[in-house]
Amino acid sequence: MVSSNKHLVNLLALLRKYVPNILIIFIERIRVLPIYVGWLIDRKFGKRILLKTILPLKNKFLGKRCIIIGNGPSLNKIDLQLLKNEYTFGLNRIYLLFEKIGFETTFLVSINRYVIKQFSSEMLKNDCIKFFNYKFKSYVPNKNTVNFIPPTIHSIKDFDNIEKGFLAYSGSVTFLAIQIALYLGFSEIILVGFDNKFNNQGSSDKAIKSKKNDSDHFDPNYFGKGIIWQLPNYDSLDYGFKVVENYFKINKDRSIVNCTVGGELHNFKRAELASHLKLSSFSNKVS
Repeated sequence: MVSSNKHLVNLLALLRKYVPNILIIFIERIRVLPIYVGWLIDRKFGKRILLKTILPLKNKFLGKRCIIIGNGPSLNKIDLQLLKNEYTFGLNRIYLLFEKIGFETTFLVSINRYVIKQFSSEMLKNDCIKFFNYKFKSYVPNKNTVNFIPPTIHSIKDFDNIEKGFLAYSGSVTFLAIQIALYLGFSEIILVGFDNKFNNQGSSDKAIKSKKNDSDHFDPNYFGKGIIWQLPNYDSLDYGFKVVENYFKINKDRSIVNCTVGGELHNFKRAELASHLKLSSFSNKVS
């Protein structure tokens, strides 16, 4: 059952509440070591297979821009048709929007146990280039259509090199999407739908079963009644966004802009989406 790991997840969430972040990072690196080694030697779904997909794409998109689409309710306040000719990253259940907006995202990224276990079959129905967490590959029915990346044992100095995995302790699928975008060479990353605030309250990382429609995402069915999902870990989110912020301060040939309507993400320069797309010096799919 989906809830079989729920008690363990909630125990870890409780421990994280009292453990310093630096110690959590150290523990995470040790904890993911077996997963990482497994990925290195896995000849069917491991590193060798991932490299076949990503090496031809490495730095292919220099001079281009991409939009990473979050899942916040603020997505309903913008004209997503503006993104039709853009390179786009979707996260988790973003496919619930595809019929409405008339196009699929270029890429689809998912790392959470409960999302992959409950919805991988639905995510596989789309043609996006997919990147999932190697740790949960057993939940994916057709593994040959997915690129698997593991949590990494490496440090933030390898943030833009997904050949070495992704930061497992950063609290959100957002950060893997950013790491992939940087590896592919996108010169500008634009964020939309990153509200960075949640109505549901509880212990960080706690797994809960929804009792009503979802008010924390763009669709009431996103994590609707009966769906198990994990509450956000704000400390991990803050740490992850600080890593991203510092990366762009150092790498001034790259830029990141937050075009979310409202929200509580304040690490990056703000802009209005339509205006920024017109003013941006970086090109999209057709320019």
